[in-house]
Amino acid sequence: MKNRRYEKIKSGLPREEKSKSGLEKSGKAKCPFAKYLTAAFAILIAGAMGGCTLAVPDAGEEGSGDRMIGVFITTEYLDLYDMESYLNDHASSLVNDGSITLGNDSKYEGKLFADVEKGEADSPSEWKISFGNMDGQYMLMPVSTDENGEQYMGNLCSDAINEPYLHSNVSDDSEEQELSGTIYESADGKEKVWYVNPVYQTENSEIYAITGNSYSNGGRDTEGSTMAVTLSGESTVTENGKSQKESSKVTVQFAIMYKPVKTVIYQMSDSNQVLKRDEYEPTEVPDTLKVESETAYIMEETQKESPSGKTVTSRSIVDLNSEEEETCLEAWYSLDNGFISKKDVEILH
Repeated sequence: MKNRRYEKIKSGLPREEKSKSGLEKSGKAKCPFAKYLTAAFAILIAGAMGGCTLAVPDAGEEGSGDRMIGVFITTEYLDLYDMESYLNDHASSLVNDGSITLGNDSKYEGKLFADVEKGEADSPSEWKISFGNMDGQYMLMPVSTDENGEQYMGNLCSDAINEPYLHSNVSDDSEEQELSGTIYESADGKEKVWYVNPVYQTENSEIYAITGNSYSNGGRDTEGSTMAVTLSGESTVTENGKSQKESSKVTVQFAIMYKPVKTVIYQMSDSNQVLKRDEYEPTEVPDTLKVESETAYIMEETQKESPSGKTVTSRSIVDLNSEEEETCLEAWYSLDNGFISKKDVEILH
């Protein structure tokens, strides 16, 4: 069995993994036509693939050697199936009996390969990755092999992925990995559709995405509404004549949050007196916070704005006498793409 090392991920698993407040899977998730297509439908489908998902044969299936390592989340459908070539190659079937069958021919399977910049990085978590010109958010657990043949696994996430959690369970004949994270979207009452596209890594370390299903937030505008999507995959790796099953599970949680508009940080004494008050725009919160010598705890206020314009305030407290090795605040801020993210603010005391 391969010797593989795993990087420590600090954040914990999101607690909620069930749909709340009516968030739903979009009707676009499944292909609206059957396995057999008449000639008339075939012509229409060639120009209207954007509303359907076609299964890509063999990608990540047992025995293929490709391991599912995460998801690539987009607002656009990944139209990767080469329907034009398929129709051209099966034109005789249309002429003879007026129907064709969407077969499991890898010649037409669609894969969107990623561009990976490893540079001088020792860890997969430090790679820079993109999927061509397609915009989206990714949550991955790629594997890297060093010059000594030792493998390293780490989590690689884009800016909108919060609370990443990577867990592994290894035995003599199997290996299981689980990756999860949360995407917070700004509550605006508008329906949004997300395409959750599986991502795989080949035996020679190439990374690619395939077409996934779509999911809708139902136009919800209530903070706290959540929906979780889980994908799983399994592959078999043979080494020195011994087969080992590798299974992966990836869970992405979508959560709705009001837009942060102001962050206020209070340094408090043992007697609950305010020693210092700092107010910031959410994007201007510093990476470190120097506290006063008499500060016993810190109270952070995050002021958020609901779609109706109402101000909603949430508060959190950090006890500086905590026995935790690291003490930090979580500062929320909006991204340009309608997502909300957070950063850790290190407390210096």
